[in-house]
Amino acid sequence: MKTTLLSILLLTTSLPLTARSPDDLQDILRETRIVADVLNSALRQELRKDLRVTQLDAQYLAAQGVLVSVKLNSPWLKFDERGEPEFEFHGNISLPEIPAMVNDILNELEINMSPYEPETLEDLRELREEQKQLRMDIRESRSVLRTKRRELVRTASNESHKRDTLEEEIQRLQDELKLLEEQNGALSDEIDSQYNALKDVPAAPQPARAPAPPEPVVLDDVLAQAVCDYGATLKSLPDGQFLTLAVHRGKSTAYYAFRMDHVKTCNRGGRVDVLLDRAYQYQG
Repeated sequence: MKTTLLSILLLTTSLPLTARSPDDLQDILRETRIVADVLNSALRQELRKDLRVTQLDAQYLAAQGVLVSVKLNSPWLKFDERGEPEFEFHGNISLPEIPAMVNDILNELEINMSPYEPETLEDLRELREEQKQLRMDIRESRSVLRTKRRELVRTASNESHKRDTLEEEIQRLQDELKLLEEQNGALSDEIDSQYNALKDVPAAPQPARAPAPPEPVVLDDVLAQAVCDYGATLKSLPDGQFLTLAVHRGKSTAYYAFRMDHVKTCNRGGRVDVLLDRAYQYQG
């Protein structure tokens, strides 16, 4: 009996293992490499002033979709609201990193020697602080609006009372956001006027001023826009599967999972904010 059982086990374990291969595997793998290249270029371009893309790679997961892993780091050098340089160092710096760091700083740094007295710039600084707070309010309003829109998308059609309530809240938030954006526009005009007024202040000859810092990017918006623009490259990926971004920053990872039918709809003229609302977002 023992000999028979052993023979059955040996025969079973010696059988070749077979597995079903995904359809169009070569096409999917080729498209995965392409989408990794275009997303890498797009994100490096859009995030270059705020974040650095240090690594991006993509892999296909059968019956699930494509997973794109993105590693982000903050640059060594940034400019504050007044256009002045700020240096940020994270963790311990090893000796081999120093030459590269110095090269980055020398390439990006523009010396800005202001000839104006502090009181001359006080009004401008106050306006900048007000604008900074206003932009934070705008980002917060957009975040709440996205949450409400996402909730509306996931609310069943027969829950009419809940849908009506959400639609009213969304309309109110849209009106508030429009008002905030109008205030931001008016404040930007006032800041421009202050800059023009500085031209009349006697000033000693000086090197060219550093350019005004660009608007800080909203990472969610940049990622969704890149997926909308280039995700449809994955033509062989079925609609029910996902293009997922795993964004690594330091010790945290944020995941954004976009269904391919939503990606293709966005690429054909849909709205990026709708694509972002429909995406699954979570921290890993």
